[in-house]
Amino acid sequence: MWESRAERLDRDGPDTVWQQIADDIRADIESGELSPGSRLPSGTELAEIYEVATVTATKAVKSLESDGLVARTQGKGTFVRKS
Repeated sequence: MWESRAERLDRDGPDTVWQQIADDIRADIESGELSPGSRLPSGTELAEIYEVATVTATKAVKSLESDGLVARTQGKGTFVRKS
């Protein structure tokens, strides 16, 4: 599921790259492709998957966390929250 996703980003589009990553993951959560309890890759892994800087991937995950879609646990990872 987490093969390269760099082609999903429109780097010249109106939305920021981190927002596009958040929207891409949000779509997977809303469609059920990522079910509650599913673990997301680390920020470093997401950076490699989307071919972006780690800080960009981390900002996308923080956005999903503030929207209540994922929960981050220090030392364990980031998981899709139960709806």
